[in-house]
Amino acid sequence: MIRLTLLLFFLLQLGSEQPTVQIDSATYELVWSDNFSGNELDISKWATRHKDKMHGKSKIREHCSTLDGKGHLVLQTKLIPSDDEIGYSIESGMITTQNIQDWKYGLFEAKIKFESAEGHHGAFWLQSDEYGKVVDDFEASGSEIDIIEYFGRKGSLSQNIHWNAYKSKEKKTVGSGYLKTNPAIETVDTEFHVYSLLWTPSEYVFYIDGEETWRTDKAVSQHDEYIILSLLASKWEAGRIEPNQFPDTMEVDWVRVFQKTN
Repeated sequence: MIRLTLLLFFLLQLGSEQPTVQIDSATYELVWSDNFSGNELDISKWATRHKDKMHGKSKIREHCSTLDGKGHLVLQTKLIPSDDEIGYSIESGMITTQNIQDWKYGLFEAKIKFESAEGHHGAFWLQSDEYGKVVDDFEASGSEIDIIEYFGRKGSLSQNIHWNAYKSKEKKTVGSGYLKTNPAIETVDTEFHVYSLLWTPSEYVFYIDGEETWRTDKAVSQHDEYIILSLLASKWEAGRIEPNQFPDTMEVDWVRVFQKTN
C-alpha cells in the first residue's frame, strides 16, 4: 500500500509540472525532472563534473554543490586562503547528468536565481559526449548550447551556441549578445526566473519566463546532450573578483525536460 501511495504521488507530481513555455502540451510530456528536495544531491541524476580539477581559475569541489533542505540546489564559489600571489585560491560548484542521462531535442527548463558578484559566472547548458573530442567537424561533435549565462552584472545575461571548440582551428560561436530588454534583468540575482530552450531538429528557441528572447538555426546539434549547471571563474574574469563579495551563490529551484510523445 505504501509503495502504491508513493507511486500515485509521483505520478501526480509529474502531471502537475507543466512547461513554462507555451508549446503544444498535448505533444510534449515531462520525461525527467529534479526539484532538489531533501538534504543531499540525488546521485542517480547528478554527478560532480571535473571533480577536483581546474576549470578556468576554479577548482571544482563537490562540497560547493549542495542542497539547502528547502528545495534548492546551491552552487557556491569560495575563496580559500593560500600562499598564492593574490592570497587565495578559488573553489566552485558544477554538476552534470553526463554518463547518467542525456537527450536529443526537447524543451529544457530551469528555475534559477543567479549570483551577485562579478568575477565568476553561472550557467545552465548542454553538451555532447563528442564535444571537444572531435575537432573541426561539427557534424561529428555537436554543439555546446548555453541556455543561459550570467556574468554577475546587470545586463550580462546571454544565450550562446559554440561549435568546433577547444583545440579546433575553426572555433565558431553565435549568440544573443547581452539581453537588454527582458524584465528578468533587474532581478536576475534577487529572484528566481525560468530559463528555457526549445531544441528541435531544425532550430533552437530560447526563452526567459516563457517569453522568447532569441532563436537561431545555426549549428543545430543532432547528438544526445547532457545537462550542466555551473558557477565558475574563467581566467579572463577572475581578475574582477572583489574578495569581500565572496562566498557567492547561484540557486536552482528545479530542472525539467519535456520531449515530444510522437
